[in-house]
Order: sequence, then structure tokens, then C-alpha cells
Amino acid sequence: MAYFEWRSEIEVGHPLIDEQHRKLLSLGEAVVEPLLNTTEHQPGAAQLRALIDFAQEHFAFEESQMRSAGYPESDLHAKYHASLLTELKAYCVKVQHGQNTNPAGLISFLWNWLVLHIDSADRQLVVWMKARETGNGA
Repeated sequence: MAYFEWRSEIEVGHPLIDEQHRKLLSLGEAVVEPLLNTTEHQPGAAQLRALIDFAQEHFAFEESQMRSAGYPESDLHAKYHASLLTELKAYCVKVQHGQNTNPAGLISFLWNWLVLHIDSADRQLVVWMKARETGNGA
């Protein structure tokens, strides 16, 4: 069973952002897979690190898009990104120190980010950017 499988309903309509979201979902799936398919029920530090590294790239890209477009919710959106990274890094530290993580909590956190945030906040961003482009005659 795949938790974070790309589906067309998740597309937000911005080719680069959608491509990055596709990769985030794949990396999220790599984090969740050991939780479900091993006796340890722990994510791997390497999988978490890869997700963190790419999330930082993705967030920087999205935030530059928001600033360039003058998106009015950019500060709030960027703060949410920062909180996601903080929580993800905390999971990674636990794993690196051999501490147990709460698998259900980690899956829920990733779901809220990788599915719900993309489908709401990121979709709202792209809708706003497209409306602005249309309104400017672009």
C-alpha cells in the first residue's frame, strides 16, 4: 500500500511545483515504507535526510516564486515551511540517536504536509499566481 502516491488530483497546475511535489511524495513514501515493512518500524536516517534536503530546495523555490509574484500570504506560508522543516529535523535527530519515533505520528505529519498542505496552501498559491498573470495580461 502506497501512502504517498502521485495522483492527478494533487496537481496544482504549475509544472515545476508539480514536479517537485511528485518528488516530495516519492521521498515521503521512502520514509514511510520502513515504518510499515520492517520489524523496527523506524524510518531510516538517510531517507529522512533526503526528504529534508529536497524539502529545503523546494521551499526555497516556492518562496522565491511567492516573493516574485508579490503573494500576500508569503510570510505565513514561509513560516509554515519553517515549522515543517523543524518538525522533520526533530524526527531525524530522534532516528539518528536511536530513539523510537511514533510511526503513526510521523505518517500523520507527512500526510498533513505532503497531501493536505499541497492541496490547500500550495494550490491557493498557484491559483493566485495564475490569476495575477491573467490580470496582468501575461
